[in-house]
Amino acid sequence: MNEEQSKRLSEAAESILQASEALEEARDAMNDRRFESEQERDRAAAAQQMASRLDNAGKRIEESVRKGTVAAAASLRAGAFARYREAWTAVREGRALAKTAADQDGSANKKARGQEALSRLEDALDGAAAIVFGD
Repeated sequence: MNEEQSKRLSEAAESILQASEALEEARDAMNDRRFESEQERDRAAAAQQMASRLDNAGKRIEESVRKGTVAAAASLRAGAFARYREAWTAVREGRALAKTAADQDGSANKKARGQEALSRLEDALDGAAAIVFGD
């Protein structure tokens, strides 16, 4: 592996770690106690924060997918483009679900939509990691 390939791979690996941390923050936001509050204002704020953190994680995962695919292409890794397409689809679906989570009726529905988004984003992160680190 030459210096350029090594640099790209290091950047891709770092972006995977950052995306993983952002996804963990989103997971924490889903467990916010304000969802159980009797005040609608508190529940709405928790839902908005959850949706925002999920979207932020989605953006980080998108970056990881792109950087990982470039690193894989520079290293001539077979199958990287197919993994890219799968991961890209998952992250786009996850972000779309995240954007609609706060608009659902009731806290339970907001959290359920957030969980769907989280699941798709986890799939996307797994795909990005497979691109960078292999199977």
